[in-house]
Amino acid sequence: MTEPTVNEDQNPLTKPKFIISAVVVAIIVALGIILALVPNGNGTTAPEPSTAAASTSSTQPSATEAASVCGLPADDQAKPATAPADTKWELVGKIAAPTSPKQFGPGKTESNGLRSCFAHSPMGALYAAVNVAALSGSGKANLVYEQLAVPGPERDAVLKSSPSAAPQSVPAQLVGFTVRSYDSERTVIDLAFKGSNGAFVSIPVPLQWFGGDWKIVVPATGDTGARQIADLSGYIEWAGV
Repeated sequence: MTEPTVNEDQNPLTKPKFIISAVVVAIIVALGIILALVPNGNGTTAPEPSTAAASTSSTQPSATEAASVCGLPADDQAKPATAPADTKWELVGKIAAPTSPKQFGPGKTESNGLRSCFAHSPMGALYAAVNVAALSGSGKANLVYEQLAVPGPERDAVLKSSPSAAPQSVPAQLVGFTVRSYDSERTVIDLAFKGSNGAFVSIPVPLQWFGGDWKIVVPATGDTGARQIADLSGYIEWAGV
């Protein structure tokens, strides 16, 4: 974001509090994460995200759905304690996203840009969360909700609202992550993004293993848990740019 050049005392829109709040909301909206459910208020610090955000009324996946839809191995089930080594990154729109088609995913990349099929593991979930955010931020929010969200009334409500395409110039990039919770069926991956002015935003991404892949869960409460954070304390630093 370009630094203001006018006297801040003369223009309330250049007050630091206003600028920070606007940047936080802009990042959340630009990334397309639950576009219709942007947090209430001015985007400043909110309570810590809860693992309850991953709850849904949808039917739990059966044992027959445990295998990856494209055959990716489950491998290590331990939550990552460090950044993945030797990560390969691809630009999805203007956001860098990790790619490991034979190990973590996306195992499928379609002509319309859809990136799907991630390993049934914490690393697979991490790769899924970042790729979903990148897809949403590249203007494919509708596609994400149609193809990469757990079916249910919450998802249907968002689709009926026709989530608009996100701006093509996204003012944020991934800079870190933490795995808030994980089991074989549900996880919450907390992604940290950095805006072009240096502001940090946390966006928790709740996922459920559904139909042989990680799918996002639209929160029933309408609260995404997205919030401004002061720094990357508590996050594992990881970035493609």
